[in-house]
Amino acid sequence: EIAYFSPEFGVSKTLPQYSGGLGILAGDHLKAASDLELPLVAVGLFYRDGFFHQSIAADRQREHYERVDPRSLGLEQMPVMVDITMDDRIVKSRVWRADVGRTKLYLLDTDVELNDERGKRVSDRLYGGDREHRMRQELLMGIGGVRALRQLGYDPDVYHLNEGHAGFLALELLGEELDTGKSLDEAVSAVKPRIVFTTHTPVPAGIDRFSHELLERYVGFWADRHGVALDDLLRLAHMPGEDGVFNMAAFCLSVARTSNGVSQLHGEVSRQMFGDVPGGSEIIAITNGVHARTWVASDLQAAFEESMGHDWGVGLQPSWDGVDTLDDDRIRAVQDSGRRRLIDLVNRRVGPRHQLDPGALTIGFARRFATYKRADLILRDLETLGRLLGDEDRRVQFVFAGKAHPADEPGKEILHRVVQFANSDASHGRFIFIPDYQMSVAKIMYAGCDVWLNNPIRPN
Repeated sequence: EIAYFSPEFGVSKTLPQYSGGLGILAGDHLKAASDLELPLVAVGLFYRDGFFHQSIAADRQREHYERVDPRSLGLEQMPVMVDITMDDRIVKSRVWRADVGRTKLYLLDTDVELNDERGKRVSDRLYGGDREHRMRQELLMGIGGVRALRQLGYDPDVYHLNEGHAGFLALELLGEELDTGKSLDEAVSAVKPRIVFTTHTPVPAGIDRFSHELLERYVGFWADRHGVALDDLLRLAHMPGEDGVFNMAAFCLSVARTSNGVSQLHGEVSRQMFGDVPGGSEIIAITNGVHARTWVASDLQAAFEESMGHDWGVGLQPSWDGVDTLDDDRIRAVQDSGRRRLIDLVNRRVGPRHQLDPGALTIGFARRFATYKRADLILRDLETLGRLLGDEDRRVQFVFAGKAHPADEPGKEILHRVVQFANSDASHGRFIFIPDYQMSVAKIMYAGCDVWLNNPIRPN
């Protein structure tokens, strides 16, 4: 059995426990595991405030949160309660279950009456708070997640870390080995065969790091209990040039039997980033995929069924040999249908001031507004862009969407420039920003755009 740990899961718009690609990949993994009947169980946190909703005022992002009731989402409370020691206090967590097809997703939630106010807030919102809050969340997900599975009767053969946020689960596994009299190095050798690690982050700034002081406050009790020197634990999480810092990616690499990047190029980048960390030079590449039946529009799926049979969504070659039998007019009609849905979405979200042209080449950009993804690259030559947007013979239009992390001021500034241009006369009404990007918006944009724009800084 595989236990799949991730800080976010993009399962559907009604379960707002995701912020971007990491969560979407995790949600698609659970659906694919269900389709394939894999023995996989998933673990994460239940964020009472979810991820933020985005509105635009004065061309700038505004964030607001809405409380989420797990019962109203159809989640089932499990008959277990998990205890975690945090800064010399016990924090209790209930566990909710969401069924993703055949796959069970367990989410830990500290908003329980037995906790004090600080304890209740551990699982309050996705990627909120400071370093200490992040550490508390990651201890809950890692150590608490293992304990929850044990209480629920699971004994996984493999623990899959989807990014380094769940890396503290290794402490729970290491502790069990240390209790049998093993040394720390022997315990690492014992747990390694059971851990795999997927790294998603192509830039050092995106990796969680915790100070020696935070580590001592929150993990010191663990080290004392098991007779481990804190410096020896830090050694497992050391990145060259970061003395006294607990680097979560380095820690995961040190305790995992196998680690992978999420594309061939990202594998190369990761081996360079972590080449001086044990296990870093052996990082392999497994290219991201998507759960096709989640994202392909229903009318296009129907066309695929007719020409390629039911197995088109699995990507098998015999099915896709039938792709040439697809009728051009049928595909054009499907695309027109997707464009109409996108036009309806723009009318609802943006209003009548911006009207999409159903006959124009439509280029879409939708992703996090992180600086290295360069959402504003197209604005660097406004004269050429203005000519393109004003051409009545070869009509082209752009649809943008995405959120900047609440603490990412440079990302917010890029978003501001994009929205500002969209609302200017220079856009000719053909450059549109859709606020509050989420899975439901992504599906409609994917079905309604002709071209997808992607221009990060290579090799990021």
